[in-house]
Amino acid sequence: MGIYLVTEQTKAIPHDVYKTCDWNFFKDALENNILDSFVGIDTETTGFDPHTKDIICLQIGDYKTQFVIDWSYINSDKLIFLQKYFKREDLAFLFQNAKFDLKFLYHHNIIPVNIYDTYLAERILTKGLLWERKSLDYLCKKYLNIIMDKTVRGMIHREGLSAKVIKYAADDVKYLKEIKDKQFAELDKWNLLKDLSLENKYVKCLAYIEYCGFKLDKDKWLAKIQQDKINLSEAENILDNFIIDNRINFEKFIDNQLDLFLTETKIRINWASPKQVLPIFHKLDINTKTKDKKTKEIKDSLEATVLEAEINKHPIVRLYLNYKAKDKVVSTYGENFIESISPVTNRLHTNFSQIMDSGRTSSGGQDKQNNIDYINFQNIPADPETRGCFVAEESNSLIISDYSGQETIVLANESLEPKLLEFYTSGESDLHSFVAKQIYPECKDLSLKEIKKQYPELRQIAKVANFAIVYGATPITIAAQCKITLEQAEFVYNTYFESFPGLRNYFKKCHEATLKNGYITIDELTGSKCFIPYYDEFKELKKEFTNEFWNEYKIEKAKDTLKFNSVLKPKVRKYFSKKSELDRQSVNYSVQGISSRISKLAGIMLFDKIVETNNFMTVKIVNFIHDEYVIETPDSITTEWKDILQKSMEDAGSYWCKTIKLTAEPLITKIWIK
Repeated sequence: MGIYLVTEQTKAIPHDVYKTCDWNFFKDALENNILDSFVGIDTETTGFDPHTKDIICLQIGDYKTQFVIDWSYINSDKLIFLQKYFKREDLAFLFQNAKFDLKFLYHHNIIPVNIYDTYLAERILTKGLLWERKSLDYLCKKYLNIIMDKTVRGMIHREGLSAKVIKYAADDVKYLKEIKDKQFAELDKWNLLKDLSLENKYVKCLAYIEYCGFKLDKDKWLAKIQQDKINLSEAENILDNFIIDNRINFEKFIDNQLDLFLTETKIRINWASPKQVLPIFHKLDINTKTKDKKTKEIKDSLEATVLEAEINKHPIVRLYLNYKAKDKVVSTYGENFIESISPVTNRLHTNFSQIMDSGRTSSGGQDKQNNIDYINFQNIPADPETRGCFVAEESNSLIISDYSGQETIVLANESLEPKLLEFYTSGESDLHSFVAKQIYPECKDLSLKEIKKQYPELRQIAKVANFAIVYGATPITIAAQCKITLEQAEFVYNTYFESFPGLRNYFKKCHEATLKNGYITIDELTGSKCFIPYYDEFKELKKEFTNEFWNEYKIEKAKDTLKFNSVLKPKVRKYFSKKSELDRQSVNYSVQGISSRISKLAGIMLFDKIVETNNFMTVKIVNFIHDEYVIETPDSITTEWKDILQKSMEDAGSYWCKTIKLTAEPLITKIWIK
């Protein structure tokens, strides 16, 4: 049937690429089901914020017929029809990057029931392959060999519903069903249909979190900013005074030319400038060398991860790290939050990225194309001074709920390690002391309470090592993180696996499956996978390591030849570096990924309950941090929704954690602190 512009604009003149129709024609067409049961949906808008920008047109269609609805003529009756249409359970609505369009639909109380997102499908099919594009024009070329003209995109705001814009808008829904069919075959081939089903459902919840936003008490935040600046100034003064008090070692960094009007000693150091700070650290023989993650070359760095390994080498390292922490608070959590408050909702809104390589969700980031910096809602400091500024609206309360030990309980259920199961079934709650008890002989005959009291330093090492080993840490990593010698770290590492042989076997199983398959199986229940971009190269390298290769390697190494240093050694290093990365990710991604899927399913259940009980925008989901949800409700229904939130989270956990139950701990409060 072609393209129809649905409008009541009497001056709208039919064009050779589209026809005009009135609302009744469009309504009859939808009620008579002239469209496919998989219906393409898209919007063109005047911007990216649904609270301050408007919809220009809503597109609904399939390959044969596309309706471009002039949104300026949508009244309450038409809106009610659309709200009912999107609730039809016999239809599936196809989107490309649904999260964007959903927020604009939510603004008009339009809540689609069944969603398929071609963007999310492609992300699932290419997870781990960072260079793969996922835009609609790319998917059209990849699956249908159709070239789409996207040059019109920048003209929409200026032109309005011109013929070019109408054609462009219609094409955005025309090919979605055909792309879906091609993707569906690939998803089925890789056993990824359940994975996509979960993500398609979760995008509705994630869009809702972004749309709801989180209330920030502006006055509290401004007071916090002032105190943060005072704290930074004090940390800077401590550094200055340290240099002055130890001037015999730092004379070149002190300005001794005083005048009649200025009698204070001045420091020739800008502590915010790495170029000026590095000479001090080099003078004190403090190691600032690290490998650049991108170039792989050795460089100087003053990052905390580098300096923490040197913290006991000289007192100035600890003082500088304290300064850096205070400086980060001022630069990252300052006026930018005030500037980001919506003038319409008076709340902060962010952006979430739904599928990272591990399956986790991330927050924040930059939209360079549109000059937008999003606040990272998942990385806001947990101190009371900061989180206490996030509040409920008047007459509302926050309900904060997180899982108790989510990742370690997931690990226990996946590995079925006997001692971990013993711990969780015993009713004890101090896992760190339990791990210390398994590792250190001096803790063997003590209760967990006695270990916590008598050996807090060993408990802390056990705590750090337990999390680190799960994420693929080596003794070198443990030594750096725990501030212990390599010999001590090797003892912790080896004794840990001797104590928990079930974990060693589980890790080995993950490693072997990844090396065999060429992808990391994140979750067997949904089939979620992360593909390895360098797997073919890795296999080819492995083939080269024959007996002849290793004989040559030993001979050339003994002679320290050019071939050894420029060819053989780099090849071996590259292979084992990639293998180490695969080993680490194969376990890390599984534990993180399953935990993420549990949290996402909890969000799906929670959002569905909000819609089912007609509490849309009455009960708000205001934040999500990996294992934690924060919702906001009127005081009159807070107790009821505390139970609903807890049930949603624990029911979600039961799908994966069948041996050891995963529990949630909700709290009712007026501010975001636990």
